[in-house]
Amino acid sequence: MVDVDRALRSSIRTGKVVLGSNKAVEAGLSGKAKIIVFSADCPEDVRSQLASMDVPAYSYPGMGKDLGSACGKPFSIATLAIVEPGDSEILALLRGIRGGGNE
Repeated sequence: MVDVDRALRSSIRTGKVVLGSNKAVEAGLSGKAKIIVFSADCPEDVRSQLASMDVPAYSYPGMGKDLGSACGKPFSIATLAIVEPGDSEILALLRGIRGGGNE
């Protein structure tokens, strides 16, 4: 099983990650995002945009402040997109995801 927090930190350190709902949605629409991660308190309008995309989405089990902390950031993160995973195992999350989300 993948340690999501560790995989997120590794992606941020060694790969390319886009933070923020608007940028994550942009990355998803442009086809650059490999996977999108969103927090439990991600706004409903953003969730519906993610659901309409052909990009896998992972529902992070914590709130935005928890997702921010998991990423090593001192602020809340509702949504992020993994563009390049780097040395992380974050894409292993895809095994449990079908289509646009895992809610």
